Amino acid sequence: MAKKAKIYSFTIVYSSSEEFKDKVPYVVAVLEENKERFSSFIEGYKEDIEIKIGMEVEFSRFDEAGNVVYKF
Repeated sequence: MAKKAKIYSFTIVYSSSEEFKDKVPYVVAVLEENKERFSSFIEGYKEDIEIKIGMEVEFSRFDEAGNVVYKF
């Protein structure tokens, strides 16, 4: 896994289930790395960050369920 990926598509979530209410707003994105696409939570979102298609994000960690998490 590369340390960086590019945003292919994204959405900003403003409402969520009880489980994620402390994280809103947050970003879920389809990322592209080496011509492969996958979805990921992107941590570190602040409302003053301008997100663009093609923007690079950096690998952060695997969450407790083994999902890949990236950061701005």
